[in-house]
Amino acid sequence: MRKRRDSILNLFTSALIYATMMVGGIYLYIFVEPQSMINPFPPPRIPARAVLATETPLPTPTFVPTVAPTSTLMVPTPIVVPAEPTDEPTATIVVESVALYDYILQEGSIGYTTQFAYPELKCDWLGIAGTVFDEKGNAAEDLIVNVEGPDGFTMDALIGTKPEFGPAGYEITLANSPINSDMLYEVRLLDTFGNSVSDSYPITTFDDCDRNLIIANFIWKK
Repeated sequence: MRKRRDSILNLFTSALIYATMMVGGIYLYIFVEPQSMINPFPPPRIPARAVLATETPLPTPTFVPTVAPTSTLMVPTPIVVPAEPTDEPTATIVVESVALYDYILQEGSIGYTTQFAYPELKCDWLGIAGTVFDEKGNAAEDLIVNVEGPDGFTMDALIGTKPEFGPAGYEITLANSPINSDMLYEVRLLDTFGNSVSDSYPITTFDDCDRNLIIANFIWKK
């Protein structure tokens, strides 16, 4: 009877130890996993930590100073004060081109008439002719008459070679018929070295048989 009772006691003791160990294990598990479903009083859940977005710093604006347009300075126009008139008159020197040369055209030149040197040609000729007088009014010597015209035309004549126009007569053919031209020809007098001894004078020609001979006489400038 006593052994039986001891056996029951030992069984109860063992059961108590196992129960204690089981309870202790449960407590240990709940301690490790407090949110376990076997925990009758689970602690409140801690909400997940909110991760705040990192604010990206904006680039610092660079302020470029605006330069106002520079206004154009108005420079005052200097006032020119006219000089006071003086009582002494200012001499004006007028230099005439003819003053540079020894010869000028005779008064009445340039003239026009019908050519008479070539009767057989009649109107089929156009030219210029005349004579030259020196400082004493006599026939000049050793001078050349030069005529220049359109399209590179140039012709020389030694004075004294056409006595029908005077002792120092000359003649230059311009064309084989009368033509109209407005001062396209020029006549001048040269020395034997080709230097001008007179100014150049423009010549107008006409398509007219009564004006196909142009007369141009030169005289010594007084």
